[in-house]
Amino acid sequence: MHSMKYFFTSMNKLEAKTLNKNNMHFGHNVQDNTLPENFSAKLAVIASAITTFADALATVSAVLALEESIKSDEIDAKNQEIQKNQENQLKQMQKQIDYLTNQLSQINNSRH
Repeated sequence: MHSMKYFFTSMNKLEAKTLNKNNMHFGHNVQDNTLPENFSAKLAVIASAITTFADALATVSAVLALEESIKSDEIDAKNQEIQKNQENQLKQMQKQIDYLTNQLSQINNSRH
């Protein structure tokens, strides 16, 4: 009895109550012994479901990130094409300005 008392004082109160409760019902109620197993099994199923949901959410997030990246690349490509077209238009306009300037110079030179 003395060693049992020492055993209970060395454990925390919750463990002692659980052990004491299980000892009082030992042999009388089989479900008390399987309850923690059922609970842990249910908890494992819930944890598995949450993990599966989290994995699905991570997959959706990765797909969205990939789509955003592709869309961003497409926008960058379009912007580069627009910039290249604008540069070509500016070059053409500069050529026209140079041509017209040259024509005006020739007209002015021919008048003198």
